[in-house]
Amino acid sequence: MSTIFITITRGALARNILRTKVFKNLVNDNHKIIIIIPTKAHQYFLDEFKHGNVYIEEVKNSTLPKIRKFFLILFNGLVYTETEHRKIKFGGAYKKPNTKTVYWIKHILFSIISKFKIFKKIARWIEFNIIIEKEYDYLFQKHKPNLLFCSSIYSQLDAVMIKAAKRLKVKSISMPKSWDTVGRLFFRAPSDVTILNNEFMKDWVASEQLIKENNIKISGFPQFDIYKNKKKYLSKEEFCKKTDLDNKKPIILYASEGLWTHWDEVYIDDLINNHGINEKYNLILRPHYSNMRKRLYHRFKKFPNIYIDDENIKITNMFSDYWDPTEDNMDWTAEVLNISDTVVTFMSTFVLDSFAFNKPVVNIYYDLLKASESLNSGPIIPMRELYNCTHYNVVLNEKSVSLANNGEEVISLIEQYLKNNKLHQKERQNTINKLCYKIDGNSSERIYKIIKSNL
Repeated sequence: MSTIFITITRGALARNILRTKVFKNLVNDNHKIIIIIPTKAHQYFLDEFKHGNVYIEEVKNSTLPKIRKFFLILFNGLVYTETEHRKIKFGGAYKKPNTKTVYWIKHILFSIISKFKIFKKIARWIEFNIIIEKEYDYLFQKHKPNLLFCSSIYSQLDAVMIKAAKRLKVKSISMPKSWDTVGRLFFRAPSDVTILNNEFMKDWVASEQLIKENNIKISGFPQFDIYKNKKKYLSKEEFCKKTDLDNKKPIILYASEGLWTHWDEVYIDDLINNHGINEKYNLILRPHYSNMRKRLYHRFKKFPNIYIDDENIKITNMFSDYWDPTEDNMDWTAEVLNISDTVVTFMSTFVLDSFAFNKPVVNIYYDLLKASESLNSGPIIPMRELYNCTHYNVVLNEKSVSLANNGEEVISLIEQYLKNNKLHQKERQNTINKLCYKIDGNSSERIYKIIKSNL
């Protein structure tokens, strides 16, 4: 029996790893599993993962001195893409942008140092040889693991654990939290094996993150397995009865991007009041877990043909993303996507979920500045700047979504897709092939086999 460490720093990662065959197969193999979380485990979590060979270790996130934070910022900037450029220039998720002076200093510095591989090699050498962090060494001494599996290579916990594993001669495997994080920052402490969601990023990760190609494995998205493996879906009549919608009308799903478009309720106002979207169609409003507690969409319950999809998303303060989706939550998401005729959203990872069901996507690509600024909810980032990010540029280049420049175009594009749902079907499939590897229900099985092969 081998002992395996699994780090889980966010609810999304519990979904991707612990609630898929990755974890279930390892448990069935009778391995000793140590789940390491940087938080106090809630009782529901303890009950769910209670098993004779499963143990949960609660650890504290290390407090970093100012000089360490400085080097973190510097090392992170060794990979400098349009995503990070946008972040330091415009802020986001309620965070204010840097001052102009700080922005220009960072922009010039990162633009220069990110072009030289020697700086990346020096930074990585410093991480492993000079900045020795031992706060989690006691876990290795206590459990004597055979393997470390890190589910989010960017988190502080994962980086320190990987460095400790390398120092203590323990094999390590890691993967990015999601496809949209791969191109953001420098992997300052890479593991022995890196798992990516798709082949498309492999060359870039090898070139820019300096990861050897033979140490990169491809899995697909484990959270998408349920979409392929789910055998039975509700009929439209059953779904509409459950949600109090009109089964004679098409169903449009409006999916928020949460903190990153925290003003997006103004688009719903516009589509309802100026374009009568809910008179023509059923409208499912799906809030984002990151700001669901604000209940921004509840005021739309007074309108007919609208369902607020917030009853099947587990919100918790256990993890930093305030979210811990259960298997039932994932099953319901599949139901919502399956029944929807068209999806209206932003530069969201949810676009790939929609494509997994071959659903057409209309992207909101315009600003309603006056209405947005009146909310006083934080920095408003120009919509076209939001779309200029490493991961989403791939989607835009494939031309697999339709960009709406105003409310009229949103309605017009919806109508086009309702008349011909095969419009852009080839482009959607090309995007799936490029970014999702395979949606065959076996992504978690592939991750499990990679782990098993390294024991």
